[in-house]
Amino acid sequence: MLIYVGAYTSTGGGIRCYEQDPSTGALTEVHPPAAAIDPSFLAWDATKANLYAVSESTGGVEAYARSDHGLLTSLGQQWTGGADPCHLVVDPTGQFLVTANYSGGSVSVHPIAPDGSLNSRRDLLEHGGSGPDPERQEGPHAHMIAYRPSGNSFYVTDLGTDQIHEYALSADGAILPVRAIAAETGSGPRHIAFHPTSGAVYVSGELDSSVLIYQPQGDGLVQVGRIPATVEPPTERNYPSHIECSADGRFVYVGNRGSDCVTVFSVTPDGLTPVADVPAGGRWPRHFAFAGDFLYIANQYAGTVTAGRLDPATGVPAAPVVVAQVAEAACILPS
Repeated sequence: MLIYVGAYTSTGGGIRCYEQDPSTGALTEVHPPAAAIDPSFLAWDATKANLYAVSESTGGVEAYARSDHGLLTSLGQQWTGGADPCHLVVDPTGQFLVTANYSGGSVSVHPIAPDGSLNSRRDLLEHGGSGPDPERQEGPHAHMIAYRPSGNSFYVTDLGTDQIHEYALSADGAILPVRAIAAETGSGPRHIAFHPTSGAVYVSGELDSSVLIYQPQGDGLVQVGRIPATVEPPTERNYPSHIECSADGRFVYVGNRGSDCVTVFSVTPDGLTPVADVPAGGRWPRHFAFAGDFLYIANQYAGTVTAGRLDPATGVPAAPVVVAQVAEAACILPS
């Protein structure tokens, strides 16, 4: 398996490519870094033949072709029309790239050409509003694009307005508003995870150190719970980052910056039960991903990628150890 790492390239090295040792979790860099400016989030198309990256500080998105050996070749960049793009995803049809622009709170859409390159922006939709935190919620801040398991529409978390917007795309890529779903006031919704079978949706609350739990109601969602994002109360302000559900639906994982851990929750019929705070092995765990038997963590301020073997019975990873040095590591993307 190959694992790609995006970083903030003011001090980092573009998009790095590593080969995983499946027995130990060790990583060996196999290609020179692909040139990129602040590729803080990465995404595949459905075939994994093309990789897409935000260029956060330039306001762009870039496409790359992947060779059979994993080498990335740039297919060019397009501008999103928004500031600080921080998350992106290819829609289930493979025809469009959808991007969340953090500053200003907007969503942009680019058609994807047959060769995987990006055409000029098709649409841009800007959010409005604010929240109670004067420093972080002075205006809208779109943070994640998450297609629903049905694939017919997608959610956009807005940290600045405490809302989760649902949109669909027209056949030619225009953004069609569906509904807005309220999040807990002051929670700052950041990332979303879907349970693979139950319909439950989990949202990391970056500003109040929480996990919000939703269940489907009709065609929408209703909040049914809110729990702390860590097992032990934080000793300093804690900012949850990424959230993800295990493939078998037994566990939910949350990255916690400040507490600098990944917290494991057990999924129950009534919600989530805290299991363990696992030290991330580095400061400021911005993102994590599963690859084989291991959990890989991008520790931004430590400039490291750490890995811990997952216990299949408890879901808890072993204490993560450093497997790569990546300045300002921001995103992990297994192939």
